[in-house]
Amino acid sequence: MVEQNHLAARYLLEKLAKQTTFHAVTLEDLIAHKPLERVAQIFIVDRKGIDLSLRECLDVLRERYANARFVILDEDQTLEETVGLLALGVHGFVSYAQIDNLSQAVDRILRGELCFSSSVLEAYARRSIASLNTIDLSPIGQVITQRENQIIELVKRRLSNKEIGAVLNIQECTVKFHLSNVFAKLGVNRRSELQDKGELSAIWRQLIAS
Repeated sequence: MVEQNHLAARYLLEKLAKQTTFHAVTLEDLIAHKPLERVAQIFIVDRKGIDLSLRECLDVLRERYANARFVILDEDQTLEETVGLLALGVHGFVSYAQIDNLSQAVDRILRGELCFSSSVLEAYARRSIASLNTIDLSPIGQVITQRENQIIELVKRRLSNKEIGAVLNIQECTVKFHLSNVFAKLGVNRRSELQDKGELSAIWRQLIAS
Protein backbone atom coordinates (compact mmCIF):
# COMPACT_ATOMS: atom_id res chain seq x y z
CA MET A 1 0.00 0.00 0.00
CA VAL A 2 1.78 3.13 -1.23
CA GLU A 3 0.09 5.75 0.92
CA GLN A 4 1.88 8.31 3.09
CA ASN A 5 -1.23 9.50 4.94
CA HIS A 6 -1.44 7.09 7.89
CA LEU A 7 -5.20 7.49 8.37
CA ALA A 8 -5.83 6.80 4.68
CA ALA A 9 -3.47 3.82 4.80
CA ARG A 10 -5.32 2.36 7.79
CA TYR A 11 -8.66 2.85 6.03
CA LEU A 12 -7.43 1.06 2.91
CA LEU A 13 -5.89 -1.78 4.90
CA GLU A 14 -9.19 -2.26 6.73
CA LYS A 15 -11.01 -2.40 3.39
CA LEU A 16 -8.73 -5.27 2.34
CA ALA A 17 -8.38 -7.03 5.70
CA LYS A 18 -10.95 -9.76 4.99
CA GLN A 19 -9.28 -10.93 1.80
CA THR A 20 -7.78 -14.43 1.82
CA THR A 21 -6.10 -14.39 -1.61
CA PHE A 22 -3.58 -11.72 -0.65
CA HIS A 23 -2.20 -9.89 2.37
CA ALA A 24 -2.04 -6.10 2.31
CA VAL A 25 0.76 -4.19 4.07
CA THR A 26 2.11 -0.66 3.93
CA LEU A 27 5.20 0.18 1.90
CA GLU A 28 7.13 0.77 5.13
CA ASP A 29 6.28 -2.75 6.37
CA LEU A 30 7.23 -4.26 3.02
CA ILE A 31 10.68 -2.69 3.15
CA ALA A 32 11.20 -3.60 6.80
CA HIS A 33 10.35 -7.28 6.37
CA LYS A 34 12.19 -7.85 3.07
CA PRO A 35 9.68 -10.32 1.50
CA LEU A 36 10.78 -13.26 -0.60
CA GLU A 37 11.09 -12.55 -4.33
CA ARG A 38 8.64 -15.34 -5.16
CA VAL A 39 5.83 -13.42 -3.48
CA ALA A 40 3.76 -11.50 -6.03
CA GLN A 41 3.99 -7.81 -5.27
CA ILE A 42 1.10 -5.60 -6.32
CA PHE A 43 1.45 -1.97 -5.30
CA ILE A 44 -1.75 -0.04 -4.64
CA VAL A 45 -0.67 3.55 -5.23
CA ASP A 46 -2.84 6.37 -3.92
CA ARG A 47 -1.89 9.09 -6.36
CA LYS A 48 -2.79 11.84 -3.89
CA GLY A 49 -0.82 10.16 -1.13
CA ILE A 50 2.70 10.26 -2.57
CA ASP A 51 5.43 12.89 -2.66
CA LEU A 52 6.66 11.99 -6.13
CA SER A 53 5.01 12.27 -9.51
CA LEU A 54 3.41 9.01 -10.60
CA ARG A 55 6.12 8.30 -13.18
CA GLU A 56 8.87 8.85 -10.58
CA CYS A 57 7.03 6.68 -8.07
CA LEU A 58 6.71 3.80 -10.52
CA ASP A 59 10.34 4.13 -11.61
CA VAL A 60 11.58 4.00 -8.01
CA LEU A 61 9.45 0.96 -7.17
CA ARG A 62 10.37 -0.89 -10.37
CA GLU A 63 14.05 -0.30 -9.66
CA ARG A 64 13.74 -2.23 -6.42
CA TYR A 65 10.86 -4.61 -7.28
CA ALA A 66 11.43 -5.55 -10.91
CA ASN A 67 8.34 -7.79 -11.25
CA ALA A 68 5.93 -5.51 -9.42
CA ARG A 69 2.45 -4.72 -10.71
CA PHE A 70 0.50 -1.56 -10.00
CA VAL A 71 -3.06 -0.46 -9.21
CA ILE A 72 -3.65 3.29 -9.15
CA LEU A 73 -6.18 4.99 -6.88
CA ASP A 74 -7.27 8.46 -7.95
CA GLU A 75 -10.21 10.65 -8.79
CA ASP A 76 -12.28 9.77 -11.85
CA GLN A 77 -10.15 10.05 -15.00
CA THR A 78 -10.99 10.91 -18.57
CA LEU A 79 -10.57 8.19 -21.17
CA GLU A 80 -7.33 9.75 -22.40
CA GLU A 81 -5.94 10.06 -18.86
CA THR A 82 -6.70 6.41 -18.14
CA VAL A 83 -5.08 5.35 -21.41
CA GLY A 84 -2.05 7.33 -20.24
CA LEU A 85 -1.87 5.11 -17.13
CA LEU A 86 -1.67 2.05 -19.35
CA ALA A 87 1.12 3.72 -21.30
CA LEU A 88 3.03 4.12 -18.02
CA GLY A 89 2.83 0.36 -17.44
CA VAL A 90 0.05 0.42 -14.85
CA HIS A 91 -2.01 -2.77 -14.53
CA GLY A 92 -5.24 -1.37 -13.12
CA PHE A 93 -7.13 1.76 -12.08
CA VAL A 94 -9.75 2.23 -9.36
CA SER A 95 -11.41 5.58 -8.72
CA TYR A 96 -12.11 6.76 -5.19
CA ALA A 97 -15.82 6.51 -5.99
CA GLN A 98 -15.36 2.78 -6.73
CA ILE A 99 -13.10 2.02 -3.76
CA ASP A 100 -15.22 -1.02 -2.85
CA ASN A 101 -13.97 -2.64 -6.08
CA LEU A 102 -10.34 -2.44 -5.00
CA SER A 103 -10.03 -6.01 -3.75
CA GLN A 104 -11.57 -7.35 -6.96
CA ALA A 105 -9.07 -5.32 -8.96
CA VAL A 106 -6.17 -6.80 -7.00
CA ASP A 107 -7.58 -10.32 -7.49
CA ARG A 108 -7.81 -9.78 -11.26
CA ILE A 109 -4.24 -8.57 -11.45
CA LEU A 110 -3.05 -11.54 -9.36
CA ARG A 111 -4.63 -13.74 -12.06
CA GLY A 112 -2.58 -11.96 -14.71
CA GLU A 113 -5.38 -9.73 -16.01
CA LEU A 114 -5.51 -5.98 -16.55
CA CYS A 115 -8.12 -4.04 -14.60
CA PHE A 116 -9.32 -1.50 -17.16
CA SER A 117 -12.61 -1.14 -18.99
CA SER A 118 -12.92 -2.49 -22.53
CA SER A 119 -13.21 1.07 -23.85
CA VAL A 120 -9.86 2.00 -22.29
CA LEU A 121 -8.17 -1.11 -23.68
CA GLU A 122 -9.63 -0.43 -27.13
CA ALA A 123 -8.49 3.21 -27.04
CA TYR A 124 -5.00 2.15 -25.97
CA ALA A 125 -4.82 -0.40 -28.77
CA ARG A 126 -5.94 2.16 -31.33
CA ARG A 127 -3.37 4.66 -30.08
CA SER A 128 -0.62 2.04 -30.19
CA ILE A 129 -1.50 1.04 -33.74
CA ALA A 130 -1.63 4.68 -34.81
CA SER A 131 1.80 5.34 -33.33
CA LEU A 132 3.25 2.42 -35.28
CA ASN A 133 1.81 3.75 -38.53
CA THR A 134 2.75 7.38 -38.01
CA ILE A 135 6.11 9.02 -38.53
CA ASP A 136 6.55 11.74 -35.96
CA LEU A 137 7.85 14.80 -37.79
CA SER A 138 7.36 17.18 -34.87
CA PRO A 139 10.43 18.71 -33.22
CA ILE A 140 9.12 17.78 -29.79
CA GLY A 141 11.12 14.96 -28.18
CA GLN A 142 11.64 13.95 -24.58
CA VAL A 143 14.05 16.82 -23.92
CA ILE A 144 12.57 19.67 -21.89
CA THR A 145 13.13 22.94 -23.76
CA GLN A 146 14.33 26.18 -22.18
CA ARG A 147 10.84 27.70 -22.45
CA GLU A 148 9.27 24.61 -20.88
CA ASN A 149 11.78 24.78 -18.02
CA GLN A 150 10.81 28.41 -17.44
CA ILE A 151 7.15 27.46 -17.27
CA ILE A 152 7.85 24.52 -14.94
CA GLU A 153 9.69 26.80 -12.53
CA LEU A 154 6.77 29.25 -12.51
CA VAL A 155 4.27 26.42 -11.98
CA LYS A 156 6.37 25.31 -9.00
CA ARG A 157 5.84 28.80 -7.60
CA ARG A 158 2.08 28.21 -8.02
CA LEU A 159 1.49 30.88 -10.65
CA SER A 160 -1.61 30.51 -12.83
CA ASN A 161 -1.37 30.17 -16.61
CA LYS A 162 -2.43 33.81 -16.97
CA GLU A 163 0.25 34.94 -14.52
CA ILE A 164 2.89 32.83 -16.26
CA GLY A 165 1.92 34.37 -19.59
CA ALA A 166 2.32 37.86 -18.12
CA VAL A 167 5.76 37.04 -16.68
CA LEU A 168 7.05 35.53 -19.93
CA ASN A 169 5.17 37.95 -22.20
CA ILE A 170 3.35 35.16 -24.05
CA GLN A 171 -0.31 34.32 -24.57
CA GLU A 172 -2.16 32.18 -22.02
CA CYS A 173 -2.99 29.68 -24.77
CA THR A 174 0.75 29.37 -25.49
CA VAL A 175 1.36 28.54 -21.82
CA LYS A 176 -1.30 25.81 -22.03
CA PHE A 177 0.36 24.42 -25.17
CA HIS A 178 3.76 24.22 -23.49
CA LEU A 179 2.26 22.68 -20.36
CA SER A 180 0.54 19.96 -22.37
CA ASN A 181 3.92 19.07 -23.89
CA VAL A 182 5.53 19.06 -20.44
CA PHE A 183 2.81 16.76 -19.07
CA ALA A 184 3.32 14.34 -21.96
CA LYS A 185 7.10 14.30 -21.57
CA LEU A 186 7.05 13.85 -17.79
CA GLY A 187 4.08 11.47 -17.64
CA VAL A 188 1.93 13.70 -15.43
CA ASN A 189 -1.54 15.10 -16.00
CA ARG A 190 -1.96 17.77 -13.35
CA ARG A 191 0.10 20.81 -12.46
CA SER A 192 0.24 19.89 -8.77
CA GLU A 193 2.66 17.09 -9.69
CA LEU A 194 5.11 19.73 -10.91
CA GLN A 195 4.92 21.83 -7.76
CA ASP A 196 7.49 21.61 -5.01
CA LYS A 197 6.30 19.42 -2.15
CA GLY A 198 9.16 20.11 0.22
CA GLU A 199 11.62 17.49 1.38
CA LEU A 200 10.85 13.92 0.38
CA SER A 201 9.62 11.65 3.14
CA ALA A 202 12.07 9.16 4.67
CA ILE A 203 10.50 6.22 2.85
CA TRP A 204 11.23 7.67 -0.61
CA ARG A 205 14.74 8.78 0.36
CA GLN A 206 15.41 5.23 1.51
CA LEU A 207 14.06 3.69 -1.70
CA ILE A 208 15.90 6.11 -3.98
CA ALA A 209 19.17 5.57 -2.12
CA SER A 210 18.91 1.76 -2.15
